[in-house]
Amino acid sequence: MTVYALYHVTLTSSLLSVLWFSVLTPYYTEDVLYTEEELKMENEDGITILFYLQKIYPDEWRNFEERSNFKERTKNPEDEIAAKLMELIRQWVSYRGQTLFRTVRGMMYYKQALELQCFLDMAEDHERFDGYRSIDLNYHDQTATARSRAVTDMKFTYVVSCQIYGAMKKANEGRNRTCYQNILNLMLTYSSLRVAYIDEREESVNGKPQKIYYSVLVKGGDKLDEVWNNRSVVQNLLDKYEFLKF
Repeated sequence: MTVYALYHVTLTSSLLSVLWFSVLTPYYTEDVLYTEEELKMENEDGITILFYLQKIYPDEWRNFEERSNFKERTKNPEDEIAAKLMELIRQWVSYRGQTLFRTVRGMMYYKQALELQCFLDMAEDHERFDGYRSIDLNYHDQTATARSRAVTDMKFTYVVSCQIYGAMKKANEGRNRTCYQNILNLMLTYSSLRVAYIDEREESVNGKPQKIYYSVLVKGGDKLDEVWNNRSVVQNLLDKYEFLKF
């Protein structure tokens, strides 16, 4: 029975023949990355989020301590080292909560899987035997890995629909400013991530000030870039449906 099943296994299609697709995650003001204050905040029982997760995931916490050289870093009073350690702790906790940080990282695993599939489709035999990760260390010099990354970028796009990202960007302090900075860091970390939002600007129309709404798409990478900006689509909707104005 096993031999029969293996005999009829269907070969997977090449990634080149797959239609391009996008994944969309809606976001409003949910947690992006837990702050240091939130990690230290006690509930009514005097328990913090960090303490709670350490007890639920003791093995993972020990692995984190070993991986981050936790004990040695805590002995060093330097502000820069302490800040880097706290950033790692914030990420560790956020990966185990209902945060946008965790969602984005999970979706980026899809891209890595597609890159690997494309690499196996396009690489020569000797490159496959060397292994994908060994080549990935110096992928700028490897045509197979460079091609697989380029094809994956054409086939897969991940978009977070952050409705009030424009307002967060304009905030000078508070939660909105923190969310903006965390989302910006996500875009700079993952070059395939896009953020779509509605921007609001005030312009003069027939000599009178009027709020104009734009649909904007931005990405990260080496720097923050505006991919697409369109006023007419959103403005037409607002003109047609007055109740959509916000």
